[in-house]
This record gives sequence, C-alpha cells and structure tokens, in this order.
Amino acid sequence: MLKVKTTRFGEIEVNESDIIELPSGLIGFPELQKYVMLDHDKDSPFKWLQSLDDGAIAFVLINPLLFKPDYTVEVSAAEVADLALQSEEDAVISAIITIPGNPEHMTANLKAPLVFNLKNRRGKQIIINNAAYTTRHNILEEVKKYTGSETSAVSAEMIEQVKTTKEEAKETKKKKEVSGKK
Repeated sequence: MLKVKTTRFGEIEVNESDIIELPSGLIGFPELQKYVMLDHDKDSPFKWLQSLDDGAIAFVLINPLLFKPDYTVEVSAAEVADLALQSEEDAVISAIITIPGNPEHMTANLKAPLVFNLKNRRGKQIIINNAAYTTRHNILEEVKKYTGSETSAVSAEMIEQVKTTKEEAKETKKKKEVSGKK
C-alpha cells in the first residue's frame, strides 16, 4: 500500500495494482508520471485523475462519448506500441475537463485526450490533428445537439454533479485554511 497526502482527498491509500503510469506525463506536467483514478461518486460521469507524485495535482476526467457519441480517436502505431495495446477493448479514452464559475460553461479537451490501457495500467495523452476538436469543447452544447433540448435531464444532472464537485473543492480548501491556522 502506498500512502499519499493529497490536497483534495486528504491522505489516501493506493494499492500498487491501482497505480496508472503515464511515462510521458501530461502536457505541462511531464514530471508527474504516477496517478490513480478515483470516482467522484458512484453515479457520477466524472472521475478524478489524482497525481501520486504531487498531491496538489488532480484532474477531472470524463468519457467524451457520454456527451459526444461521434467522437473518434485515431491512435498511431507508435502510440499503440507505447501503451502495449493488444486490442481496442483494452483502451479507455478520457478527456480532461475545465469547470469555470458557471458550470454550464464547462469544457472538455477533445484535442488532447488520454488513452489508458486497462490491462497494464499505462496511459498516454495524445494530440489529435482534427480541426473539429478543440481544447475547450463545450460539453453542454454537445449534449444539447444530441438531445435536441436546451435543458435535458442529462445536462441538468451534469450541472448538479459539477456544482457538487465545486462545493467539495471549496470545503476542502476551507478545511485546509482552518487547519493551517491552528
């Protein structure tokens, strides 16, 4: 068991078998190579990619197919080799999301998704050369396109999940400030 102090989750214990390695790190964070995936909560579409190298770093992830069913990622032969992917079923695609003050404007980075190999727990952030995908792709606008409604149940649920995520982050920050003053 590995114990890691995190800003968001406090001290966590991680089984060695749950560690995800990103040998190249992430864009802007090449030195951070060990992570663990944590559920936001059981029914949430969001996951946390918590760095084990720096407890202050955690990214919110989402499966892009949940809001953009036609999203496609082409992985090069070199990237397949880096991940040691043997079949498409072993790959999981995730996108890092950004949550601004107004959750209705949350975006996903569809230009640089993360690809994980479920079998060997290796991952890699890849760059997609497709002008249709951006680094700030509005999630709820995509949901509206596919549901044909301004406020679908899916988008309302996502907004509530994001609000909960932001409230939990504020509570964690307050607790740290209070404990730091003691």
